[in-house]
Amino acid sequence: MAPKPHNPKAAPNIKVLAENSEYLLVQRMNWAIDKVKMFKKQEKRALIYVRDSNTASMLDQKLRESGFVSKDISNIVSSPGRNRAVLDFNNENYATDVLVTTYAASKGFEFYGACRRGLIFEYPGIMDEYIAAIKCLDHNGQEEPAEWFNCYIHGTMDVMHDLILTRSAVARIMPDVEKQTKVPYDLGLICAYHAVAIALGQSSSRYPRARVHWSNMESDEIKREGLFYAAVAKFLEENQGSGSKFTADTMAKIAKS
Repeated sequence: MAPKPHNPKAAPNIKVLAENSEYLLVQRMNWAIDKVKMFKKQEKRALIYVRDSNTASMLDQKLRESGFVSKDISNIVSSPGRNRAVLDFNNENYATDVLVTTYAASKGFEFYGACRRGLIFEYPGIMDEYIAAIKCLDHNGQEEPAEWFNCYIHGTMDVMHDLILTRSAVARIMPDVEKQTKVPYDLGLICAYHAVAIALGQSSSRYPRARVHWSNMESDEIKREGLFYAAVAKFLEENQGSGSKFTADTMAKIAKS
């Protein structure tokens, strides 16, 4: 499918997203508070990842004001203080609701022991940081899988942040995907986008978003195409060696399934 044509003069300016993002931080905080409230009712604690220490401090304060027992390790100056905070958080007998951290501040720490719920308040700049974050609650012998929730606010710059992170990850894994799948480049690209979507906990491939104007990225049509390309990638994964036989008819059959 070719990129959708659009009239540059008629297309919305991306400044619209920036304007909509003016209250994005407030929306994110409300989202996080609702999640932590839900977890507390379930007698679960939560780990929250943010991008910078200023945001971490503001979120920690907001959580405390909302009545939660919260701690932000990114703004604890001393190493012993950070270590103590993490040890307390990992102790199931320690009374707490949430721990806030930046991606940078979490390096070298493991957060398993008492927490099985994680919130991605905002995406990091690179995929490696995201993968490291969602693995930090996993350990050998765990009885309950960790659950992660990503904050994505429609109609804001999240649509661009999401695509930038996805594209950078796709570019990195494409050489490996081509070796493993041995399919033509365009089909390999579909598989790569699907692999990244799975890593990000998304059911819909971002492959169609990469080929349309930003104002169409969150449309129902593009979402349907994303589900379709996810199905194409699954077909290729389940039918190794089928790439050379993949035709328009194959695409049509998958679309009807």
